[in-house]
Amino acid sequence: MDSITLGSIRYEWLGQSCVRMTAPGTVIYTDPVMLDNGPPVATLILITHHHVDHCLPEFITPIRDEKTKLAAFHDSYITHCAQEIKGVRTIKIGQTIELAGAVITGVEAYTKRGFHMKGEGCGFIIETNGQRIYFSGDTARIPEMSVLGHIDTAILPIADNAYAIDMKDIAEAVREIKPRLFIPVHYTPSGEADPILTPDMFFSKDPAFFTRKEDPSKMRSLLEGSGVEVAVLRKLGIKK
Repeated sequence: MDSITLGSIRYEWLGQSCVRMTAPGTVIYTDPVMLDNGPPVATLILITHHHVDHCLPEFITPIRDEKTKLAAFHDSYITHCAQEIKGVRTIKIGQTIELAGAVITGVEAYTKRGFHMKGEGCGFIIETNGQRIYFSGDTARIPEMSVLGHIDTAILPIADNAYAIDMKDIAEAVREIKPRLFIPVHYTPSGEADPILTPDMFFSKDPAFFTRKEDPSKMRSLLEGSGVEVAVLRKLGIKK
């Protein structure tokens, strides 16, 4: 399916960890590195970390205008992704800010090995339109997830290129979090064609940084009996 709606919020997956959340007066993008054709302008853009599959400036410009707010974990990530820093904020772990009509809290995100060390990135709790959304960033199951509190929608990765993010581990995390809705992200659909390497892909859009192929429908069986709705969304975005 192309989207799923919970309450007043419609969720769409554009690719990698880019999710668009649309509600009356609100358009939120997370980690935009893929966009569909004619994407609506964002009211809020959130960036968890600096890796090129989460933070590319050429995907910020098309969805940003003078009213768009942007927040990221670290000053340098903002400098890299946003050439114009008006309306931008940092969010540290444990810090809560109000931005673009949403209340956002920075939370831990890391893996025990691989490319995602503790202190290099974050996840976000996003409170908007009567919902509490957990966008985890790149993380394995970590102890800090046990104190997130009530979550309506959880958006977590199911794969990475270092095999540090494991689907069974993520399923256990989702069971612990107990959201109403779970949306798997950060994978390449198993039926997608392999990329054709061209010189311009390197350094900015190297396909090696776009995560390995995985079948997200496996999460349904892993979460059977949990009471959590699993939404496997079709990728809408286009790599440019």
